Amino acid sequence: MKSAHLAAPLLLVSLGVVPAAAQAPLLPSGVAYDAAGNLYFADTARNQVFESTLAGALLVIAGTGTQGFAGDGAAALAAELNAPQGLAFGPDGTLYIADTGNQRIRSVRAGVIATFAGTGAAGDSGDGGPALAAAFDSPTALAIDPTGALLVCDTANHRLRRIAAGTVTNLAGTGVQGFAGDGGLATAAQLDSPAGVAVSAAGIVYIADTHNHRIRSISAAGIIATFAGTGVPGYSGDGGPALAAAIDLPRGLVITSAGTLIFADANNQRLRSISATGILTTLAGNGIQGSSADGVVATAASLDTPRGVALSSVGDPVFADAPNHLVRVLAANADLYLPAGLTPARTSTIALTAPATAVYGQAAAAAVTVTGSAGSPQGAVTLLEANTALAQATLAAGAANFTLPMLAAGAHSLTALYAGDGLNPTAASAPVPVTVSVAPTVVAAQQPTQNAYAGLPLALSASVASTTTGTPTGTLSFLEGATVLATANLSNGSATAAWLAPTAGSHSIVAAYSGDPNFAAAVAAPVTAVLAAMPDFTLTPGGSTAQTVLGGSIATYTLVLAAQPSPFTGSVALAVAGLPAGATASFAPPQLVPGAGSASSTLSIVTPAAVATRGLPLWLALLVAPLLLLRRPRTRAATVTFCMLALTGCGARTVPDTTQTPQTYNLTVTATGTNLAGALVVHSTGLTLTVQ
Repeated sequence: MKSAHLAAPLLLVSLGVVPAAAQAPLLPSGVAYDAAGNLYFADTARNQVFESTLAGALLVIAGTGTQGFAGDGAAALAAELNAPQGLAFGPDGTLYIADTGNQRIRSVRAGVIATFAGTGAAGDSGDGGPALAAAFDSPTALAIDPTGALLVCDTANHRLRRIAAGTVTNLAGTGVQGFAGDGGLATAAQLDSPAGVAVSAAGIVYIADTHNHRIRSISAAGIIATFAGTGVPGYSGDGGPALAAAIDLPRGLVITSAGTLIFADANNQRLRSISATGILTTLAGNGIQGSSADGVVATAASLDTPRGVALSSVGDPVFADAPNHLVRVLAANADLYLPAGLTPARTSTIALTAPATAVYGQAAAAAVTVTGSAGSPQGAVTLLEANTALAQATLAAGAANFTLPMLAAGAHSLTALYAGDGLNPTAASAPVPVTVSVAPTVVAAQQPTQNAYAGLPLALSASVASTTTGTPTGTLSFLEGATVLATANLSNGSATAAWLAPTAGSHSIVAAYSGDPNFAAAVAAPVTAVLAAMPDFTLTPGGSTAQTVLGGSIATYTLVLAAQPSPFTGSVALAVAGLPAGATASFAPPQLVPGAGSASSTLSIVTPAAVATRGLPLWLALLVAPLLLLRRPRTRAATVTFCMLALTGCGARTVPDTTQTPQTYNLTVTATGTNLAGALVVHSTGLTLTVQ
């Protein structure tokens, strides 16, 4: 559980922060680490639980310091505890406290305390029922198994009990003080005042069977066995099998990710370990009951009845050196140190080096070195700009390297913040200025299509790429000389625009990038666009433009359509105007497609027949017509058409009409098509028709 009040450092005094010098623990017992790497310890004599933060602050987490029982449902800081010992953190961040003198297990979540198990009366009851209705007797060490269940050393009941989903069950021990049961079910075995418990990732449970001077294990099948110790108190066996070694009042246990079990060999005044292969080793303590200064070599140090054991976030063992009023950390350099929160003289320094200049998107490195009072600092370092985290790295041998993130072009001020490792407190570097320049860019324009036509929109496209990394944004302009033909916004580094009204001819076009806050402006090499004139055609007669025909006969003309200046692929319709009354006209074919060359059509005009009576007036023609029908004509040189009332539709005879006046007509032939732009194209030519 991360203490909520850490977010408001100015209020720490009112929320439980205490001067480390004034609050050296009186009798530290259980120790534990939260997920963030902060150390917690139960001070049995002070009836309180403390936090020593990574940054080096010492905070009260639970308990007023008054021995008693009070405060459930309210702030843990205002609660009363009674000789608390074991601590453990659940998967959800809940802190469990063995409130030993109150015969309870209590929980702290979001700063609020509650009873998790136990009635408050010493006893041995409740297995199979609600944990809140169960009786415990001097609960001490705690651990969390892989399922999230809480294991409790019910020390004076000589049992190990398990609490899951609010129900308590017996995991080991009959409740009878003694030693028995190896090779059988743990629930049928005898224990003697167990005071330490740990669980491996595989679910194997280890118990410090304290007064039996053994460490025992419980398999996943529930079978108990001796893991270390002969049962005879003493000190022996380093470098050999743990089963053949002598240990004396083992207490706190913890197991590493590699399977090494670390335990407090309390009456031997040592911290010892058992490897995954069963070999015993002393890690700290010279066997002499006493006290040693901070920073001493661990195996040369004097300890006094160590109790709870835990592992820091960086894997360092930590233990309660209880009667010495100390919590000790075994650092990676094999020396023993106090946590930073228990020694106000501890300091850390951090130095940040970074390039003075960089180019946007170009990889650049920064380096951090941290020095501290307690060995080589470990843990996390964060690279910051103002209060924004840019990157994080883990120290190795007090140093870390960063690849600078993609800083925006401009001036920056970077700092590095060391989070602390529980031994060496937090520290911040001096600001380091870094100036980031815009990244150069390369603009590439694509060659426009070469079969384009004037008047039709011409697609123009180009791309902009950084010479480093990242994608330029902004605007692309397409220009011919100083004339802007089109503009477009970049999308994923590319842009396409249309020159809406291009003209015929050859054009040299450049693409110019405007730049953006992180990328420099640039211009592409010119590309050439050649645009043909819009396709058109001409209409001309294919022969004589003048025809003279007798009335009633047919006049023909040839008309030619030719592409000009480029292929005209649309259909062209022909029409004629100015015909004599009663004349009819037709085109063969009526529509033409000039294509890349020419096409012709024949115009045929059927003229109307001539009507005449030697030029006689109508009244006279009507008078003489019957006479002409009764006599044989003396001349056959002319054809005269007679009809009642001079109407057409009668029988006709033709006679020469020497008095008929020839009529001339000016004809107009029109050709109509649609060009590629969708506009009508109309051309015409004149013809002459004379009818006799």
